[in-house]
Amino acid sequence: MTKKLPPDQVKYPRIHENDRHLIEHMWNDEKLTQSEIARKLNRSQSAISRELKQGNIFDFSNLSQRQLYNLEIHSRIKYSALRGQFIATQRSVRRGNGSKLLTDELKELIEHWVNVEHWTPEQIAEAHVSDIEVSASTIRNWARQGKIYLRPYYRKRANNTDAEKVKIKTQYQKQREIDRLRSKLKSQGILVRHSIYERPPKINTRRQFGHWEIDLVLPAKGKNGEINDKSAILTLVERKTRFYVLVKIDSKQSFDVIKGFRYFYKNYGKWVRTITADNGIEFMSWDFLEVVQQEYKTKIYYATPSSPQERGTNEYK
Repeated sequence: MTKKLPPDQVKYPRIHENDRHLIEHMWNDEKLTQSEIARKLNRSQSAISRELKQGNIFDFSNLSQRQLYNLEIHSRIKYSALRGQFIATQRSVRRGNGSKLLTDELKELIEHWVNVEHWTPEQIAEAHVSDIEVSASTIRNWARQGKIYLRPYYRKRANNTDAEKVKIKTQYQKQREIDRLRSKLKSQGILVRHSIYERPPKINTRRQFGHWEIDLVLPAKGKNGEINDKSAILTLVERKTRFYVLVKIDSKQSFDVIKGFRYFYKNYGKWVRTITADNGIEFMSWDFLEVVQQEYKTKIYYATPSSPQERGTNEYK
């Protein structure tokens, strides 16, 4: 026989999406109290109170606390199930429960930041880089589950020879110097990853010539799921005229992409005002960013991950 828990230790189930729609009806339409809703849904009254507050769509920031509490409670809280569910989803991602949110684009981004840029999962989570809205624990859980590959660059190397130690130290010093120079460029506003939301509204009107979208087209996979041909096509399209430029490159590696972009800029550079790219590693790399922003003095904007509609001119061409 199981022992019954005391009333103050009863474990209630969590509030789910269906519950939120019931709360919306019972609170907004039936005008039930918090305790009545709690009894009907078998939830604690404190859980219902928190849910009503987080899903409240009324804004009374212009009222004092005394004025606010003088209002009847149903007059100062109008609950929205959609808002409540949205906030709950955001919190679940921050808690590390977002395993279903791992897309190919997000996987590629995280692996780039850890394996190429040498950021830790904690740095990625704290800086919210490139719209990676997941916690450090989630990133590490994905790595343990084999969903993403994180190169263990930060682990200590044992039994290295003196020559290997010198080589490692030299590589480390070079990386530190590169990081220092990049930080200096970034502080001067020369080397910055600009979000598409920073792009001037006039670009969206398509009335001004010279704003381009860039993408990379890879060959189709074979029957074995592998890509036998490593070459790719660098595509650029001008937003106003839909003028299209295709440049064949040897691979999707950063140096080949830069080589193809130099060819494009040599022929069309005087008609380039801005570039808009996706979050592919080939465009997110600091090497590519340095060429576009520092060498060619051109701003490049990055679209939101998994949002091809933000570059519709190129994506759906």
